Amino acid sequence: LGTAAISGGTATLNTSTLSTGAHSLTAVYGGDGTYTASTSAVHTHTVDAGSTTTTVASTPNPSAFGESVAISVTVAANPPAAGTATGSVELFDGVTSLGTQALSGGSATFNTSALSTGAHTLSAVYSGSTDFTGSTSADYTHTVNPAATATSVTSAPNPSLFGESVTLTATVTPAAASGSVEFFDGLASLGLGSLSGGVATLSTSALAVTASAAFCGSV
Repeated sequence: LGTAAISGGTATLNTSTLSTGAHSLTAVYGGDGTYTASTSAVHTHTVDAGSTTTTVASTPNPSAFGESVAISVTVAANPPAAGTATGSVELFDGVTSLGTQALSGGSATFNTSALSTGAHTLSAVYSGSTDFTGSTSADYTHTVNPAATATSVTSAPNPSLFGESVTLTATVTPAAASGSVEFFDGLASLGLGSLSGGVATLSTSALAVTASAAFCGSV
């Protein structure tokens, strides 16, 4: 482990390289012109696994539905333990596992765009290793807001004759939007159309001069 100079009959060697477990330590004095060499009896020193703290963070938070979110998990040694944790962490959304990843440099990042709209209680469990004990993070809240949409409306035929049946088509982006669209002629509602592939239609012969559409949103 190294050599240390004697001062007042004592030599001290500081080290942080001892692995976890029991170590049989001995010291060998080489002697000098006055004193003969000697070797100590075996001294047993035990190194226990260091405790850890696991934390979770996400960015961006809040996020929009469908947006990619980076969820980072960090495992740190609690003093006086030191070093970089190894092993793996499992990420949870409530009681649902989002997967397991190996630590690199004491951290792991989970990327997902599958979080549903609303508040998510995220936590991570570090399984531990030979040198570090396992730990579970505190709950971390990540919020997913509804994604912004844009709605446009077209009609056919256009122009039409009074009393003629007209098909109104509303297009909502992104196309994954679900729910219904309400069509208006000025302030008067003409009815609802269900979205399919981001498109809803309504046929009417009751048009006045203008028409519009409003996306009602989804759950």
